[in-house]
Amino acid sequence: MSQARRLTWVMRLCGGISAAALALLSILVVGDVVLRNTGLVRWSWLNELTEYLLTISTFTGAPWVLHNHGHVNVDVLLRTVSAAKARWLVKASNLFGGVISAILLVVAVRVTFDSYALGSLVFKNLIFPEWYLMTPMVLCFGLCTAEFLARIVTGEVRI
Repeated sequence: MSQARRLTWVMRLCGGISAAALALLSILVVGDVVLRNTGLVRWSWLNELTEYLLTISTFTGAPWVLHNHGHVNVDVLLRTVSAAKARWLVKASNLFGGVISAILLVVAVRVTFDSYALGSLVFKNLIFPEWYLMTPMVLCFGLCTAEFLARIVTGEVRI
């Protein structure tokens, strides 16, 4: 399997995880509303879980969106310049996005390792190691960096 196919497979997996997290979030919220209004049960941990599901969905969905060119693309400037300049601007934005993603990846990795080394815990309704919450950020920024790097290496330009 080629590197490009592996990256596409991983991005699809991220999109699936993101969609599953949002679906679970929707089901849990609707279930909570129904069960709370009927007086059957109250899930004290649900608000906390929805925060975590939103985090997982956002940080796994972002690389998938980027890979599929589904992100917001402000192309007003690209329409006003020549095709050669537009290609240059897209390449520059890929480089800029790659550098920013790489910087955020380094920061996320450092924070994750620090949290792990300190043994920090999240103490709410659910108690677990804090670094669990950091891993989606590491995944996100690592994959976004890889996507931008792939675009730079292949010279991919979509206008």
